Amino acid sequence: MRALALRPEDITEVEFSRSFRGYNEEEVREFLEEVATQVALLLEEREKVLQENRELRRKLSEQEEYLRKMQLQLEEWKKQVEVEKELARRESQMIVKEAQLRAQKIVDEALERKREIEAAYRGLFEKYRLFQIRFKSLLQTFIESIEKEGLSEEFREEKREEPQEKDEATEVVRFSLKDLHDEGRMSK
Repeated sequence: MRALALRPEDITEVEFSRSFRGYNEEEVREFLEEVATQVALLLEEREKVLQENRELRRKLSEQEEYLRKMQLQLEEWKKQVEVEKELARRESQMIVKEAQLRAQKIVDEALERKREIEAAYRGLFEKYRLFQIRFKSLLQTFIESIEKEGLSEEFREEKREEPQEKDEATEVVRFSLKDLHDEGRMSK
């Protein structure tokens, strides 16, 4: 029995020895068995290759489907990112607008407070001017009172002897001098 490593070109070149009735049947049978074995192996190998091919095509199809899904998902994510960007932009605009409104409110409140302070200042200044006028008047009355007291003792005695109506200005001065004197005690 000879070992056959069959290749297509070898099959046409196989030679059998001649026997009485043609080719040696034993050699032909052995050759056919070997060919059958080789064909069976080739068919098995072909089936394995076809099976691998089907499996690889299936995996390729799955990978292509997965890739298609990933591309669709990526497109969805891109759209979502754009939506999120737009929302963030709008939110930031709202925050800025709100901050501007709050800032304007603070400025308006500060201006209103300033106007109130200025009005209070004007009121205090007016009271101060009124106080100055009254104080000047009081001082003037006080000075006049002091000047009257500087008159001779005789004139005063005359006035005491004569019943006269009391001069209101003198009463105001006396009242004012008494008040000043009392205030001096209170502040001590």
